Amino acid sequence: MREEDNTAIKSALISQYRASLMMFRNAINLCSPELWLSGRYPNPTWQMVYHALFFMDLYLYPHLDDCKSWEGHRKGYQDFERKDLDPYTKPEVLQFLSYIDNRLESAVNGIDLNAPECGFYWYKVNKLEHQLVNLKHLQHHLGQLQDRIRNEQGEGIGWIRDGSGDVRKD
Repeated sequence: MREEDNTAIKSALISQYRASLMMFRNAINLCSPELWLSGRYPNPTWQMVYHALFFMDLYLYPHLDDCKSWEGHRKGYQDFERKDLDPYTKPEVLQFLSYIDNRLESAVNGIDLNAPECGFYWYKVNKLEHQLVNLKHLQHHLGQLQDRIRNEQGEGIGWIRDGSGDVRKD
């Protein structure tokens, strides 16, 4: 891929990741304390949100060997199989989200989108496709969060088109 193509793709990835993080921030802030901790779903809301952000952060690294955990990470909390965990608070998760947002641009710009392997042995895709999978995974869980908020609280989340933060009401 030509360098100018790489630059355009990285710019689009940064914009869409940033828009997703803004939407996550808005949804977390809107989420009621009851819904945040609710055991009504197979995975509590707090854990589903942490899971999505954990893997977004992880997959922004070039390779599994390069990964560094966020200072507030608790081992295994990203795994849905774990139950009876001490929940992350909304302020803790928002701090993690800010940590990811602060490193987003340099992380994406440091990725070799031409790499034939993604750097994570459990995915057999190239690095560009892995970034698209990462974005899709993040959006999947954002959709779950939005659905829970709509169903439980009767409120919608504004759709953010791109990293500029332009909001359209849902």
